[in-house]
Amino acid sequence: MGVKFKKWLFPAGVLLLTMGLIIFPAEAAAGALRGLRECGSALIPALLPYFVLSRLLIACTDLHALNARAEKPMRFFFGVEGGCITALLTSFLGGYPAGAAAVVSLYERGTISKQSAERALRFCNNSGPGFFLGVAGGMVLDSVPAGLALYGIHVLSALCAGVLLASRDMPRAALKKLRPQEPLTLSRAFSEAVSGSCAALLQISALVIFFTAMTALLQRALPALPAQGLLTGLLELTSGITQLTGDWNTRFLCCAFLLGWGGVCVHFQASGLWSAAGLHPRGYWTEKLLHGLLSLLFAAAFLSKHPAVLALAGVIIGFCAIFPFLRKKRGGNPRSVVV
Repeated sequence: MGVKFKKWLFPAGVLLLTMGLIIFPAEAAAGALRGLRECGSALIPALLPYFVLSRLLIACTDLHALNARAEKPMRFFFGVEGGCITALLTSFLGGYPAGAAAVVSLYERGTISKQSAERALRFCNNSGPGFFLGVAGGMVLDSVPAGLALYGIHVLSALCAGVLLASRDMPRAALKKLRPQEPLTLSRAFSEAVSGSCAALLQISALVIFFTAMTALLQRALPALPAQGLLTGLLELTSGITQLTGDWNTRFLCCAFLLGWGGVCVHFQASGLWSAAGLHPRGYWTEKLLHGLLSLLFAAAFLSKHPAVLALAGVIIGFCAIFPFLRKKRGGNPRSVVV
């Protein structure tokens, strides 16, 4: 029964959405137009510079020293190669889905292996400070310091989720490195960075427009739903965050969870980037759900200051600190794996 249900679930969903487009064409068109405006006024101006600069950084910079220093901590805590540190930093600075784009670029240039790339994609796709300070803090909560606090919670939760769900079969010995390519000239690197970034943003913008049209249908079908902003945010982050209602604490908690989860639209954006490179990160959705739940817990601890909530948050953070030691002990001494 379960298999049959899953088999028919997707076609049924597509059929319902198609019927919605037929019944409410004006609402869907208005939603698509809103998505197009969001892409032109916010998404593309915010992401394009980060995309281009991150690609330039990876293409023209000798990252050997940084990767070498990060090798042991990245392998110990997250089970990936040190080269993934560039993607992790890009994800925290560039926002969704710049981190995923950085992982793909590192893999395509041979800086990291396929195994590390697939694992890094699970925790290197995060929101950047601009969204927290400008949208969550400035627009939704009317408090830039609150946005900064949410950003700190977001980073902490991403790191904890990456540690807790890291694979323990990563070999202790260094993987056989793919031969790195010679750094490109600045002119060629810039041209490739711009063209690659534009291609990625075109796909991302199309997904945003599609999902805003679908969320418009949801809002038309359920116009009086109290948690409409939260449900919308599960699908498309920007629209959901800006529609949050309720008291300040409720909006703070919802922002924490939604920004950790990221939204289905964001995940499809990242999927479009990694699938084109032949990557298949198992456990990605589980990690993002855990990211959202941890963000919710840490946000509740930040707001309530209740001893029980603070104790639970402290226990989780402490467990994340010692978990790599436990994983290493259980992992034994696995053989080196050549990828």
